Amino acid sequence: MRPHGLLAVLLVVSLLAMPGCGFFSGLFGGDGEDAAADQKQGEGAQEESGDPNGPNAEGVLNRITELAEPGSVSQFLARLSAQFGWEDQVAQNPGLRKAVEEGQFEERVEPFLLGLFYKNGFSVLPMVGEGHQVNRDTVVRGAVGATRLLVTNREEVRIIFLSPVQGVQIVYHQDGKPPQVFAVNDQATVAVRQSLLKWYLR
Repeated sequence: MRPHGLLAVLLVVSLLAMPGCGFFSGLFGGDGEDAAADQKQGEGAQEESGDPNGPNAEGVLNRITELAEPGSVSQFLARLSAQFGWEDQVAQNPGLRKAVEEGQFEERVEPFLLGLFYKNGFSVLPMVGEGHQVNRDTVVRGAVGATRLLVTNREEVRIIFLSPVQGVQIVYHQDGKPPQVFAVNDQATVAVRQSLLKWYLR
């Protein structure tokens, strides 16, 4: 091999081995800065879509349960929403995730969760009085005491109390299904019984 031919081969090999050579690094995968930028961009996209190893890895509803104040309405509603299988409906909501991480539970998280229940067919009522008729899944926000509620739907309904409940009696049809009752307060006293009459609630 001629000397100048050997020199050319050595020059090419040395260029390939040099770090940061723009021309060859562009051909063979990019320099370190470009690779770092691409990696950062990929991590950002992964975080936006929900990092499987991030704080929401176990679900946004579980994240709310972890961060919300124990015994709060937000924590209670998040647990029920997870129990009802609604995680998919909140997983792609970046605004909700941001509100959770910023601790805006009463201002934003709780109203969002109430809207989620409404979206899934629940009535959301500020309060109920004596003889109130329940014919669908219902969330009651206000305190309830010494009141009788009448379930007029023969199918199973869910009744959720978000404030203190004392001495509430829920009556359902003899040929109906008893309602499911949930209360945020562990000290709630709610009695569920069948109607004494076959065709009328009493």
